Amino acid sequence: MNFLSIVNIQMEMLFCSTVVGLPFLIPPMLFTGQLFKAWTSWSRHLYVYGVLVIEAMAAFIGQLSVLSLIAIFGAANTAMITTARKAVTLLLSYLIFTKPLTEQHATGLLLIAMGITMKIFLDDRSNKKALNSSPIANIPKPSEDKELMAQSDYAGEHEESRPLV
Repeated sequence: MNFLSIVNIQMEMLFCSTVVGLPFLIPPMLFTGQLFKAWTSWSRHLYVYGVLVIEAMAAFIGQLSVLSLIAIFGAANTAMITTARKAVTLLLSYLIFTKPLTEQHATGLLLIAMGITMKIFLDDRSNKKALNSSPIANIPKPSEDKELMAQSDYAGEHEESRPLV
């Protein structure tokens, strides 16, 4: 499956999730009167339409990015990436806006960093272990003479009736 077909499927999923959610949002907004208040506020402040369009585009790009990460790297790795992004954003907000960084914040950031480091280390270790303990890796390869003889034995047979190994 190529990248464009993945993106097309993801766009359909995003559209369907929005269309399905809309009927659940409109009735409560009508019942509470919030829809009319919002409409009159938007008519007085036209720049809100531009802000909503830009925010919708940013949200769409973000959702598409997360879905692409899931399709390419899997859900666990995507969760780890998004958690790391949130931790970095949190740390940057404390550095840029000069908020006090308490011991609890530092402990939380340290725990996130340790969790990600352990995940990477354990995945790398288990991948090496799996490669070394693979039953296929321990099978000696036949010599070229035996391989040629085996191929010539099956040369006349149909491919479907040949053994897989």
